[in-house]
Amino acid sequence: MSALLPVVVLSATLVALFGVVLPLLLLGPVLASRTRPQPQQLIFAVILLIPTVAIGSVFLSWWAVEWLRRYDAPAPELTGVALVVAAVVGLMAPLRLPGGSGPFWLKPLLGFASGVLVPMAIIGSIDAGLHELAAAGIGLLVLVALVVFFRIIAKPVAERRQAKQVRTSVRRFQGQLVDVTDAAWNLTGARGDANRIILTYNGEADGKPIGAALMLKRDMEWVPKAEENESAVFELAKGLGGHPTEAVLAQKQIGTPATLTMRIPGTTILSIRETVADTLSWVEFIGKLELTDADALLERRLPEHRD
Repeated sequence: MSALLPVVVLSATLVALFGVVLPLLLLGPVLASRTRPQPQQLIFAVILLIPTVAIGSVFLSWWAVEWLRRYDAPAPELTGVALVVAAVVGLMAPLRLPGGSGPFWLKPLLGFASGVLVPMAIIGSIDAGLHELAAAGIGLLVLVALVVFFRIIAKPVAERRQAKQVRTSVRRFQGQLVDVTDAAWNLTGARGDANRIILTYNGEADGKPIGAALMLKRDMEWVPKAEENESAVFELAKGLGGHPTEAVLAQKQIGTPATLTMRIPGTTILSIRETVADTLSWVEFIGKLELTDADALLERRLPEHRD
């Protein structure tokens, strides 16, 4: 198994380049921007990513073949190409993570495991006397088994991580909390600190999925204020608690998600942002909100993840 060293080094290099460095170079500036990334920006980054990975894979395959040949590995061409293909498939394979996100290390770990175990399975099979075609079939079975295994463990791992993040953020926030009383709406994420928290909800209206992000912020000085061509102040006949209240409806451009902001009695302000433009009925949605505390919110939303 003298070929183990180049296989491990090559797999680690490929995962570092394609799984960490390249996405950061292409998507980092877009995601780091203070403004919400536009779909065109993400599409352009993906369009650049695909040919870059393809061209890089060719060079890495050549490097892998040459290095494996120096180690006298059996079928270096097959093994080198299989290494690169398996690692790339591991990095790109969808894992069906809840909320579309999960522990950042899952994809790189799958890519690294595929890049190591698939070529080593091929080498071992050829050493055992199997034909190269049969060895390639065994390598493919190993790759499929790895993807299936990671898809099985990804969901509970991501759900546990998400529940921990929600619990920590909710308990840390020191302002007034709110929750959606409608059982058809699910809390999909929470992040923040003692002074600010964002609660993300997904629901359904007329059979179509919709969503809203609720930002709660401790602020004693906020007052409703209109900005020309971007926001307007109006009075809600029924705000939180059933009392009339002034609110600000902001929308930078027609066709983009709008944000409604109002004060909760006390020190906290509430901003509700649509995830997709023109999907929320503001009066109806506000009627679904109720004031709550950390324990009640967690008991309702995370009953299976109690402390």
